[in-house]
Amino acid sequence: MIQQILDRLNMVDGATVREGFYSHAVARQRSFIFLQPFVSAATVPGAQAGYKEDLQLQVVAGIKLPDSDTPTADLINLVRSIRRAFYQGQRNALRPDWLPKCYQFQETEPCKFIMPEAHEQHGLAVITLSISTSPTFDDHL
Repeated sequence: MIQQILDRLNMVDGATVREGFYSHAVARQRSFIFLQPFVSAATVPGAQAGYKEDLQLQVVAGIKLPDSDTPTADLINLVRSIRRAFYQGQRNALRPDWLPKCYQFQETEPCKFIMPEAHEQHGLAVITLSISTSPTFDDHL
């Protein structure tokens, strides 16, 4: 599932995609995307082989501010490109066909834009995704 999301994020032109937590030191490219875990909750019914898992992931998108003459537009367009990679051509955005074992795939919060401090060189946007699946106890990502 994580690899399928990363494959979709790799469809965004000009952005370097990384799995793992956002790190200021690693974000050297003009535009970049990090996929990081945020929250996981499970509902476990009694004596069942599986359970319902609600996993929330954060997509942290960023641009290098000194390299951009239009940072506001560049960051908004990067977010739009991410959404296009996820949802374009899907009949049901809650159950995309590229994520077959998923009950529900959605943005649970509005995208947040993080204002950089005076000494920082990156503008960031955070998209929170919620993914509901029903793995068995032996499943691993």
